Amino acid sequence: MKKLLVIVLFFPLIALGQPGRFVAKGLLSGKGTLALGLPTAYKGNNMYVSCNIEYYPENNVSVRGGLYIFLAGQGDTYVFQQNSTLFTGLYYHIKTNNHLDPYVGIEPGLSLTRLKVPANISELPISYSKSAYPFEVSPVAGLAVGINYYATNWAHIFIEGKYVYGTHLSDLPAVSLSEFKLAFGFGFNMWAIKQKKTVVAANTHL
Repeated sequence: MKKLLVIVLFFPLIALGQPGRFVAKGLLSGKGTLALGLPTAYKGNNMYVSCNIEYYPENNVSVRGGLYIFLAGQGDTYVFQQNSTLFTGLYYHIKTNNHLDPYVGIEPGLSLTRLKVPANISELPISYSKSAYPFEVSPVAGLAVGINYYATNWAHIFIEGKYVYGTHLSDLPAVSLSEFKLAFGFGFNMWAIKQKKTVVAANTHL
């Protein structure tokens, strides 16, 4: 546990201390961690398992496919029993002169959503008691901002915030899917395209 804490604390310092930009065309990376969702339309929170795969076809551009798997939610009466989302997006990476990799991105996606049956359903309007509380596929859109810290050719750490906008539509009144998602943790990376090494010729003066 102590070793893990030391790695987390000093990982960014290691990245800052390494000269030259790490990110380049041909980099393949992936992430897997827990994520927290904070809805904007009601009080509560959602927990997810977040995972994605990302590829850099250009030095400053990457494409990503990701999944948020819904674990649980808590809060007001009308929360979700299911709210898992599949995203795909395009990211722009801000150039740095070290192993830091700040980025912004946009991600359209689809959410598999289902409202949780309220405990006090008998006290609610008749439309709620007659609903089948069905599963729905709801379109969503996300705007992400984050930063990666690359220290080796195989691992990095990251922190990312994402705002997701969408609406759950069913036989009940519409419920907002909009929320802020926060995720941080470790990721892996590798080179899908072999990097060219720069050879510097040394001149000898007699």
